[in-house]
Amino acid sequence: WAHRMLAERSPTLGPGFFIRFTVQYNLFAGTVLAVGGPDHLRALEDIQRKGQLGCFALTEKPAGVNSGLVVGTKITWLPDEKEFLLESEDVGDRKNWISQGLVGDKAVVMADLNVAGKSYGPHAFLMDLRDEATGDVVDGVLLEDMGVKTVGNDLDNARIAFNGVRLPHSAMLNRYADVNPDTGAYEERA
Repeated sequence: WAHRMLAERSPTLGPGFFIRFTVQYNLFAGTVLAVGGPDHLRALEDIQRKGQLGCFALTEKPAGVNSGLVVGTKITWLPDEKEFLLESEDVGDRKNWISQGLVGDKAVVMADLNVAGKSYGPHAFLMDLRDEATGDVVDGVLLEDMGVKTVGNDLDNARIAFNGVRLPHSAMLNRYADVNPDTGAYEERA
């Protein structure tokens, strides 16, 4: 009902508000609901209670229409530190056209998971884009405005790059797969 109501009003409001609603509740929160574990669901409740905005960092230019199937953004499990290292190693690995990317507090990031030198393909991670206390963009994250578009300029679109961003083990949305922090092994779940 909410989507229908917003779509009907988008000619007068502009498409930005409708798209923001879809990004917040379907792409960002919907992904946490679909592939997050119990701790992520509790975190999502807290995010919503605080009114924090999220974005869904998926699209990369080299993927073209195969967005999500081709992911160059890399996340590597660091067993000694028991954390992940998130990187956009190439300019093509940057996330593009990320709605709410410039104003978001949080992000669900799709990245190619690498454990012990092996790629396990795209996996989702929940991370802070901004420091909750200061509102500053977290270290290692670069946000750029994608600029003026032919339509929908009431919505920001960001290009997001990751340069050596450290994420805790808890960042991995782990309903169906996880990295065992004690053994460093990749584990699938039914």
